[in-house]
Amino acid sequence: MATLDHCDRVKADLIAEVLRRFGSTRLRAQGSSMLPAIRPGDDLLVRRSDHQDAEPGDVIAFNREGRLFLHRMVRRDSNGRIVTQGDSLSVPDAAVHESEFLGNVTEIRRAGKTISFQNSFFERAAARVFRRSQTCAALFLKFATAK
Repeated sequence: MATLDHCDRVKADLIAEVLRRFGSTRLRAQGSSMLPAIRPGDDLLVRRSDHQDAEPGDVIAFNREGRLFLHRMVRRDSNGRIVTQGDSLSVPDAAVHESEFLGNVTEIRRAGKTISFQNSFFERAAARVFRRSQTCAALFLKFATAK
């Protein structure tokens, strides 16, 4: 089992505290689990919201075991907990407990422009391909971030 970096725990806890106290925060996306909708380096606005207000299709923020996750809500389980999944991941996450839930991503900014949350046909198709091939996701990321 991998251990979590202390710095990651502190950062995730700090973001959670900022959301609880001030209601929103901006952060920079890392990782590729939300390709193609959210790319590493995208500037995200996360707003505190109620666990019960989240709906399928929302990108939510949650803090689990000292790590911050931003994944899309796919459904609620039989206990009313939120089930999420990264757009480019093939398996859903374990259900999000209310105590882990932080809020919703309400804005994506990329290269100074606000990006729509409405996934295009291309993005939906690309996400399906990424779920099946990490190589495709890596190639997309390489060319999408090339200057």
